[in-house]
Amino acid sequence: MIKLLHKFRPIYSPLIVESKAILESIPSFVLSVLNPYKYDQKRYVGSFLDRDVKISKVDVDRVTEVIYCFWTGDNEMSSTRKECLEQLKSKVGVSVKLITPQNLDGFILPKYPLHRAYKNLSCVHKADYLRCYFMHHHGGGYTDIKKHKYSWVNAFEKLNNSKLDILGYPEIRLRNTTYMTLDGNIRTDLKRHWRYTIGVGAFICRPYSAFTTEWYDELMVRMEYYADALEITPGIDVCGKNKGYPIRWANILGEILHPLSLKYSDKLLRSQSVFPICRNYR
Repeated sequence: MIKLLHKFRPIYSPLIVESKAILESIPSFVLSVLNPYKYDQKRYVGSFLDRDVKISKVDVDRVTEVIYCFWTGDNEMSSTRKECLEQLKSKVGVSVKLITPQNLDGFILPKYPLHRAYKNLSCVHKADYLRCYFMHHHGGGYTDIKKHKYSWVNAFEKLNNSKLDILGYPEIRLRNTTYMTLDGNIRTDLKRHWRYTIGVGAFICRPYSAFTTEWYDELMVRMEYYADALEITPGIDVCGKNKGYPIRWANILGEILHPLSLKYSDKLLRSQSVFPICRNYR
């Protein structure tokens, strides 16, 4: 019996973990439904959620139907990733542009150059940076290089037929959010109201919206904060796992995007149609 259980462990073990994660998310989900989230600026004094947004440009009426993907290293993409990219291009129904170090400069606006510390980010954090830069300054879609089940045509149309800022897939459990690495009322509210958050792996954004403005502004604040430390210890490892690298995994993406999902929950559309297939993609 023990040998049999060990043999099938790769199958049942992930299912147990997933079931446990979903079950632990149910109480907060129910409480949030009964007591919906409402942004209260006074709860976030001193944090980036406390800022009043100044939009530098008028909102763009129609989001361009293009999806950006990023490969930020000089290393060759794996055969699996290449397969994912080709499947993505054939499935989503709109233009897909792969941004690499070779063509990146053509998308950087002269008035908004890359932050001086960008060159010292890990490859993963460069991708985190670029998805914010592109969504704010260019708009359109972003996805990780993963396979997709659905066309994005209807998702673009849905956002373009609205006055909202962003369309993303909803996070389905508490553990998917970054609340554990946050502090204060942001942590408390994210834990209570995680159902409002959207995932960081794929979305469509209207450029120069209040949402992307706050996202970009906070990213610039954090880049400036880490600039000197990054100069001393750059992200040599692709994932930033080299000793002394100063930025934790979700600090310049999920720890900004998830809290903003709460603040701008009334400006978000949620759709499973942009959810990537999160397995067998490396």
